Amino acid sequence: MNMFDENNEQLEKAAGQVVADMVAAGVACKKIYTDSRVGKDYFNLTTEDAFDKDLVVIVLSGYPEQTGVWSYTLVSDNRIEESSMEPYFAEFAAHEIGLVVINPNCLAPDIEGDSFVYQLEKVLADIGPDKKIGLVGFSMGGKVLVDFLEQRPELIGRIAGLVLIDPTLPNRLKTQNIRQLLDNDTLLIASQGQQHCPGEIAAILLEIEKISFEGLHGQMPNKALEEVLKFYAERI
Repeated sequence: MNMFDENNEQLEKAAGQVVADMVAAGVACKKIYTDSRVGKDYFNLTTEDAFDKDLVVIVLSGYPEQTGVWSYTLVSDNRIEESSMEPYFAEFAAHEIGLVVINPNCLAPDIEGDSFVYQLEKVLADIGPDKKIGLVGFSMGGKVLVDFLEQRPELIGRIAGLVLIDPTLPNRLKTQNIRQLLDNDTLLIASQGQQHCPGEIAAILLEIEKISFEGLHGQMPNKALEEVLKFYAERI
């Protein structure tokens, strides 16, 4: 095993412990799915009775992280508390908003986003037609959501709001079908103070306003939690 693989294994183990602690404490629940493409089970993390809530928010995070933590960079620096998704599960549950965090890299690293979309489709199919849907995309997850919604305009009518946290968008992207969603029901969070700030670039590419926070890319989701809750509270 080379140094990269050994380090990645340690990070996955640390993320797994975060998940185990949240489940043991009753903060989050595992929902088991089967990936029919490979015939293996995987899990998403949810708040209790997430699919029964009036608003169900689905989170797509980044690459190559597992669900449970936002940033392997922070985990590798022993800043697990800053990276843990536990505040999201606790606060969304307290506000009676369902939360589902997909786990796209659980079977294999997914740099293309295929498993992001596959798991997103499975979760969307589980949400009743009478429920409102929220979407949160962090880092690569933001890129996947923008592209996914642009290609699936029939879903936009079901989306109560879109949150993009430091999304790593390509220079060329289409926003024709999601223009109204971007203009009226999108919250963009940007990191500030680094040499390359994905959220700052995204604000230019998407032509929308942003809210900026000082800090590292991986710190942005937890720093933005209050704004995210406020955004969705207005849409319940």
